[in-house]
Amino acid sequence: MEWIEANAGWLWLVLAAGLAGVELLTLDLVFLMIAAGAGAAGVVALVGGPPALQLAAFAAVALLMLAAVRPVALRHLRKDTGAGASYLDTLPGRRVAAQGVITGDAGTLAVDGDTWSARVEPGAPEVAPGDEVTVLRIDGATLVVRPLPRIDWEADGA
Repeated sequence: MEWIEANAGWLWLVLAAGLAGVELLTLDLVFLMIAAGAGAAGVVALVGGPPALQLAAFAAVALLMLAAVRPVALRHLRKDTGAGASYLDTLPGRRVAAQGVITGDAGTLAVDGDTWSARVEPGAPEVAPGDEVTVLRIDGATLVVRPLPRIDWEADGA
């Protein structure tokens, strides 16, 4: 028991290093926060603090790190860069020319070489081949589209 008390500081620091090593395997920042508490207890032991103070330092620092530092660190590490957006997330807002007739019930549309089921939004006129549409949303495996306004250049203005 005397040996443990005499070398408590080094034992705490070895524990801290071991916990930091486990953190490298889990990458969840839990063991690293506990390792910080063990490191603080090791410093207290090396300056001659009693075992009760070592345990108090360990508990206080570990809990403080888990409660205050870990959530902030995780927020920064797991910040959403938008790089995870899927191809489907890029479809709404796209303008595409219709190859065939698209009605409120059925139709097909080719987008980037893929053929999709399509239908116009409720209340919109049907789309003729060659007309441009805007993709509004994806409903299951069907693109809901809105026809773009057509300008009839041949009209006499009457």
